[in-house]
Amino acid sequence: MSRFTTCVFLSLLAFAPAALAVDGIVLINQSTITNGLTGCPTGGHFPIVICQSGSYRLSGNVTVPDANTSAIQINADNVTLDLNGFSILGPVGCGGNPVTCTQGSAAAVGIGNLFGNSYITVSNGTIRGLGGYGILLSGTGILIERVKAANNGIDGINVGGTSDTIITLCHANANGRSGFVGGGTLSNSSAINNGADGITWYGGTVTGSVSAYNVGKAFVGLGVFIANYAIGAGGGFNAFDASVIISNVQQVNGAPIIAPSGSVVLNNVAQ
Repeated sequence: MSRFTTCVFLSLLAFAPAALAVDGIVLINQSTITNGLTGCPTGGHFPIVICQSGSYRLSGNVTVPDANTSAIQINADNVTLDLNGFSILGPVGCGGNPVTCTQGSAAAVGIGNLFGNSYITVSNGTIRGLGGYGILLSGTGILIERVKAANNGIDGINVGGTSDTIITLCHANANGRSGFVGGGTLSNSSAINNGADGITWYGGTVTGSVSAYNVGKAFVGLGVFIANYAIGAGGGFNAFDASVIISNVQQVNGAPIIAPSGSVVLNNVAQ
């Protein structure tokens, strides 16, 4: 390709529509709110609605105008959303110890689905400063990986409690309420300095994760908790029902482990 041809191609690309399909992947950026995505509702405003199955990718940061506005709403099954290293941003600020946030509307989410759509994957980026939840998804087959949810008014990442939900390599820091809420499998993730419990898990497995300096307890719920680290919380592990709590490390201010009859509690270390 000649230098002239290359320049022409780059010039055309600069003025291409925001929802440009590249190898079957639909690109999303701030300009997408103008025309919306092909075939999906749009009024020239947020949220950006994904109404068709497929692969989507951010090609730039997406910023909502206020703390009462959602960024991306997924109304279809079988959707893969790659944040591509970019961020979904809002104006909410959180800080202090214990953390407090300038909370907006609970309905304002970074990425959400209203209808319990299934087989949704979100990966590789940051969601920060939304009025409500960073991510609020329900339905089967949810996969979230390599996402940081920080400084959101309510929870960082809140998902349905189905057994096939997977969250891995994610971080939920300085959110107004909990870091993670859900069920399924949570692994190799961290919840730090959140305004309520660090990790609330309603069945499934939590492994290799850190819950540190949250206002409430480090780990709450029921299920299998193996090789996790709890530090500086109001308590370590608070199980609602019979659970398996094995080989965890704790350095907490409150009760290290609260587990009802029928639980398996082995080889945990208090420092």
